[in-house]
Amino acid sequence: MILLKLISWLYVQQHLPRWLLTVAGIVLGVAVFVGIHTANQSVVYAFRQTVDRIAGSTQLQISAGETGFDENVLERVQAVPEVRVAVPVIEAVVSTGVQAQGNLLILGVDMTGDRSLRDYDLESSDPNSSDDIDDPLVFLAQPDSLMVTDTYARDNHLGPGSKVPMSTMDGQKLFTIRGIMKSGGLTSAFGGNLAVMDVYAAQKIFGRGRKFDRIDLAVKDGANLQDVKTKLKALLGTGFQVREPSARAQQFDSISRVYTLTANVTSVFALFIGMFIIYNTFQIAVTQRRSEIGILRALGATRRQIRTLFLGESVVAGLFGSILGLLAGIAIARGMTGYIGALLGEIYGIAQKADEISTNPSLMMFAVVLGAITSVVAAIIPARSAARVDPVQALQKGRYQQLSMGENRVRRIAALVVAIGAVACLLFERYRVLFYVGDALTVLAALLLTPTFALLLARALRPLLRWMRPVEGTLAADSLLQAPRRTSGAVAALMLSLALVVALGGLTRASYDSIFGWLTVALNPDLFVSPSQSLTQRDFRFPESMGAQLRAIPGIGDVQLVRDARIEIQGQPTMFVAADVADLRRHATLPPIAGNTEEMFRLAAQGKAVLASENFARLRGFKLGDVVDIPSPNGMLHLPIAGIVTDYSDEQGSLLVDRSLYKRFWNDNTVNIFRIYLAPGAVEADVKRRILETFGNQRRLFVLTNREVRRYILRLTDQWFGITYVQIAVAVLVAMLGIVNTLTVSITDRRRELGVLQAVGGLRNQVRGTIWLEALAVGTVGLILGLALGALQLYYSLYISAEDMAGLRLSYEYPYSIALLLLPGILLVAFLSAIGPAETAVRGSLVEALEYE
Repeated sequence: MILLKLISWLYVQQHLPRWLLTVAGIVLGVAVFVGIHTANQSVVYAFRQTVDRIAGSTQLQISAGETGFDENVLERVQAVPEVRVAVPVIEAVVSTGVQAQGNLLILGVDMTGDRSLRDYDLESSDPNSSDDIDDPLVFLAQPDSLMVTDTYARDNHLGPGSKVPMSTMDGQKLFTIRGIMKSGGLTSAFGGNLAVMDVYAAQKIFGRGRKFDRIDLAVKDGANLQDVKTKLKALLGTGFQVREPSARAQQFDSISRVYTLTANVTSVFALFIGMFIIYNTFQIAVTQRRSEIGILRALGATRRQIRTLFLGESVVAGLFGSILGLLAGIAIARGMTGYIGALLGEIYGIAQKADEISTNPSLMMFAVVLGAITSVVAAIIPARSAARVDPVQALQKGRYQQLSMGENRVRRIAALVVAIGAVACLLFERYRVLFYVGDALTVLAALLLTPTFALLLARALRPLLRWMRPVEGTLAADSLLQAPRRTSGAVAALMLSLALVVALGGLTRASYDSIFGWLTVALNPDLFVSPSQSLTQRDFRFPESMGAQLRAIPGIGDVQLVRDARIEIQGQPTMFVAADVADLRRHATLPPIAGNTEEMFRLAAQGKAVLASENFARLRGFKLGDVVDIPSPNGMLHLPIAGIVTDYSDEQGSLLVDRSLYKRFWNDNTVNIFRIYLAPGAVEADVKRRILETFGNQRRLFVLTNREVRRYILRLTDQWFGITYVQIAVAVLVAMLGIVNTLTVSITDRRRELGVLQAVGGLRNQVRGTIWLEALAVGTVGLILGLALGALQLYYSLYISAEDMAGLRLSYEYPYSIALLLLPGILLVAFLSAIGPAETAVRGSLVEALEYE
């Protein structure tokens, strides 16, 4: 503590900008870690809050996935003696057209029984008004009735009797507000954008037919909840889920697992890169203070005291940087929460509203501890180097920087052993753990060889630098050659960051190409008729009879009816697609991964088999011919997989069955999307206009062209890979921090040399040129190594994506376009980073420079 007070604090005061650069590494890592995790948790927390607040005093919820179930199920549940109350629910998200208020969550309930589960505390209106809901039967008798929250009413200047427009399956309708709910638990669900209506009116509005989404129930006093759950499961069969309300939030976690995993990898990697920035800056601190260390050792300070001094500084820097990182991370989360919430809502079609961040104290504390530990780990090697400083050699310029042949040989041997281990792991890649170990060993081998590669590349660059500027280039190259350790930390951090950028960029490019190929083959209709602008939104449904009406429109050659919904298979939500397989075969053949094309479509059309997407088979461990157990409201289906195909309908995988099979077992003939093929000679714009004229005033529908659907899907893909751009930003910051730190110590170490250069007539521009060229050289070395390591990391990323994330085999495509963009980008950043240190070098005192050392 005495050394920290007398030595470290004095150093911080004298070199505050340099110390802040040291802290910047941990700030960057913690900020990205906290920002991404907090944004993800905020979205999940918002969904959980909505679920919990809507549930009220509900103890159990009965559902059958997104397909819904027949009304008679309610009577069977209500007949169970232990059930105190059971009420039907329909839940959907709509756009009311009210400007700047976003979506409205509609809760369709049966008011005669629902008041015993949820508290509808209504505001009093005019005593003479008849709009108060004293009797729920009055509310039910008026199918255009709505109850809204006081927040929604206040924000939109609404009151009892106000009219709210809403697009329904019967066209545009006006709904009357007949009750305003006071602030409370229920009214805060979905950010306050909540409305309640009669469940039977909701059936008509959303095109649900005679079906409910779920049943909310409470058991009688004295009844055991688990016993009631078991009894209901036995009564209803395997096609129904009987769970506590909190299980819905767990389903959301499961569905969004891929995005969360991707975000976690990036945030952890950012912290890992931050560790190398800290390592580099502490190594710089040892360099700058070697005279001070030598004096302390000469005065009797032990190696342990010197080591503890630097580790103590790392703890202080880690804590300070973590706190600043927390603040920056919360600011990042505020900007990302709405973006991630909207993205997941569009991709998965799940109702959730996340406008506010949720700060988890456990995450905040974990981030602080993790930042401090990362800082200490990064400082261990520099602290040990400081403890080993020889007092006699401490004042001998340059000798501490030389990379001895023995040390270099040890590094190369260790790297060779590690690389052999990585190759051995690849030979046994079927063992998933060994593959991940091989990835880690590859990175470790690259880090061990970084000083050697940096030295070799600096030698290779020396002739080029001399050719560019004979004097300045030679001095810059010699500076790198004399101090390989000084640059290795900055080069390593830049190399790792750029390697991740290349890996993510290659993954993005391969995904784009695969998705585009799939769009060309599988999504080839001319027009799509959807009840929503978002193809993933499944709250509204068309009646089957609309297919015949569409076929009668001039210019339409064929119409395919598609119904998709998530159902649970093996406890995981799975996209279930029902279509006329024989008709689908005539227009579009999904590329087979396994199975005979003619045979698999024939069996699927007969309802004897299913077609599984490649990611479903890979992520769930299914092979061609395996039997999939599919729960339905009318019993369990046992269908073999007749073919495995490439399909990007859903991140978690999908199953395709014939529509006749779906209608028989789910008793559901509704449609999500009509796929329309034009007749020969028909004009797309004319057919689209005729569809809108025929149904525009009768139904809620959107007619999308093939180009619009493709743009929509590619836009979602862009948003999904938006985290790649975050990583590129991190790479730029890494480059700036690392190069600034490296040049700072380079100037300090060469202060006398630069002073002599100016004393013998060297111009300021020559000194500036030396620093600029050195910065460009560091950026070039890091760029070359990063692009090379990125080629290896791309291979690992594609395997990990196929086996643990997306379940799809993607072709290896090196992202040359990103590499070409990085080349001038990193060099420009290197140059900009050198401007400040260069000015410091030329504007310092010449006398002090000549006195230095």
